[in-house]
Amino acid sequence: MLRALLTVVYFLLGMSIGIWLFPELISMTDIKLPKVIGNVFVYGAVGGLIFLAATAWSIPWLKTQVEKLEKKVLGRNISEIFFASIGMLFGLLVAVLLTLLINTLDIPVVNEIFPIISAVILGYLGFQVGLKKFGEVLELFQKSPKTAQTVSVKKLVDTSAIIDGRILDVLNTGFLEGEIIIPQFVLDELQLIADSTDHVKREKGQRGLDVLNQLRSESEDVSVQPVKYDKLDVDHQLIELANDIGASIITTDYNLNRVAQVHDIKVLNVNELQESLKLMLTQGDVFKILITKSGKEKGQGVGYLEDGTMVVVDEADEYINELQKVQVTSILQTNSGRIIFTKLAN
Repeated sequence: MLRALLTVVYFLLGMSIGIWLFPELISMTDIKLPKVIGNVFVYGAVGGLIFLAATAWSIPWLKTQVEKLEKKVLGRNISEIFFASIGMLFGLLVAVLLTLLINTLDIPVVNEIFPIISAVILGYLGFQVGLKKFGEVLELFQKSPKTAQTVSVKKLVDTSAIIDGRILDVLNTGFLEGEIIIPQFVLDELQLIADSTDHVKREKGQRGLDVLNQLRSESEDVSVQPVKYDKLDVDHQLIELANDIGASIITTDYNLNRVAQVHDIKVLNVNELQESLKLMLTQGDVFKILITKSGKEKGQGVGYLEDGTMVVVDEADEYINELQKVQVTSILQTNSGRIIFTKLAN
């Protein structure tokens, strides 16, 4: 559809050039054309065909640029687009006023070139200021500083974070604010995993689709965005989209985390969040633990904190499947995590 539209635009542009140019060229010669072919319809048709044939090579390139622009615009909300448009109109208005002022100098070359240059530069600057400073403009209309709202950064969710499922709990607790975007290519990858012949992958994919449905049903801020970048894998599409719309990425993928940081994209890693929220225990602290099994050493009982941290309790093998109050005696940090050694508090 876009290619056909651009072709029509090129043809109409060629028609305009032909209707203006051919009579000028013919008037410079002694050739007299019969009215059957010497009319605006023929001039326009010939001009359109010649221009289209000469510039057809640029249509695919222009189509790609328009599609990129479309993706960037679709990634913005209505407020951003509105203020960007207002900014551009303001920039063009300033360009017109400056042009009127410059025209009083009556310098032919300057009078012809300055309007174009000023319109392009000031229109672009106005667009960028309106797009990137719209949050500050909104704050001017707030009743007081206390009621001013912070413009939240959009967040893209990758496949690993959806399959992991913990994002649902994080969202329900209210720690995530702003628009949560599930790109179409992430949804496609989830569907592909859910249709896998490998039963393990299939279960992961189906769980991810269930989590996605819950996310969309429990929050109005979650949406699926129909955007795709050809010839790029899912991770690089996420990076490209995050750059285009100024979003951060929610993930549990370590490699994606590193690549995003190289591109100066903010990453919200669910694993790092869980690590930072682990219960901080020090020697002498007292807490309750369910002893679930015997330990390696004689008389030891073993239990686990909610985050999976192992707790070893001395002289507690007779209290298996019982909730006991224990006191921390020491903490051992290993490559695989912490082990907390305790004794019965009573």
